[in-house]
Amino acid sequence: MSQEPLLKVEDLKVSFHTYAGEVQAVRGVSFDVKAGEVLAIIGESGCGKSVTSRAIMSLVRGPQGEIKKGSKILYEGKNVLELNKKEQRAFRGGECSMIFQDALVSLNPTMKIGKQIIENIVQHKKINKKEARQEAIQLLEAVGIPNPEKRIDQYPFEFSGGMRQRAMIAIAIACNPKILIADEPTTALDVTIQAQIMELIKSLKEKRNTAVILITHDFGVVAGSANKVAVMYAGQVIESGSRDEIFYNPQHPYTLALLGSVPKLEWANKQLLQTIKGTPPDLISPPKGCAFAKRCNYCMNVCLEEMPGTSDLEAGHHTRCWLHDQEVPESVKKMFYDDRKIITDNENDVAAVEGE
Repeated sequence: MSQEPLLKVEDLKVSFHTYAGEVQAVRGVSFDVKAGEVLAIIGESGCGKSVTSRAIMSLVRGPQGEIKKGSKILYEGKNVLELNKKEQRAFRGGECSMIFQDALVSLNPTMKIGKQIIENIVQHKKINKKEARQEAIQLLEAVGIPNPEKRIDQYPFEFSGGMRQRAMIAIAIACNPKILIADEPTTALDVTIQAQIMELIKSLKEKRNTAVILITHDFGVVAGSANKVAVMYAGQVIESGSRDEIFYNPQHPYTLALLGSVPKLEWANKQLLQTIKGTPPDLISPPKGCAFAKRCNYCMNVCLEEMPGTSDLEAGHHTRCWLHDQEVPESVKKMFYDDRKIITDNENDVAAVEGE
């Protein structure tokens, strides 16, 4: 695996201009992903995950959408945000592709599945439509759709939910992209189909050495697929690290709260789920301190007044939390670490999700 990141996002800021004011949807997000690596971006709805992925794909458009000056999206060292329209089209679909959240909405209902795949192939490869059709049939077969010669001439409504998602994957991988963004690819699918879709993405990653950015709110999906995890809250990455560090050594109260809300294997019948009190902040006027402060069990005065800086804990493990400041009382730290021990005590959870 290459040591140099294939894609590097630096201080990404995205706003949307509405009648109510400027919504600061993404507020200084930074991360990177290497070839053959799976980065999971996790967080509750509205935290900025999908907006981040759309910014990478140059799908944030004015006048409502705005990517702020100083933001960088570096692909092989070149800033995607500085590409002209022709170069952006070549990058989008050719070098970087996206599996959207809802295949029924994302696929054109008036076009046959095959035509939608062929359209992408012809746009990025110098081949004729006959050759592109053969490639499309091979792609449908590769993603596990039976009778591809027949299915290629059918419309999206003739496909089941799982098959539509597979067709979306076929479109996304048609031009052998180096980066694949999967925006909650298992939403609205039953558990069996979810597992099949994730196994398909994992298989494609291994065969093609593709870098995968997986957008999700499902820790089960993360446990079975990701190498690295970035936890987002209120438009910011509040913790990032390897999968095992996030699962077994979380260092931010929000990450801990998310883990605490996941059912455990050892729970007895009718065990109550833990919840995160309160609601996310209004990003039209974000709080001046930590965005999670008013929902945090370990909140201190400084959390409400000042934004915490980034703490580098170990190689590749970072968090933004005042708990890691030297002046924080030991009693507050102890409370956090005691709670963490209870929540992360069962190390069989990840292995069970992976089927080990």
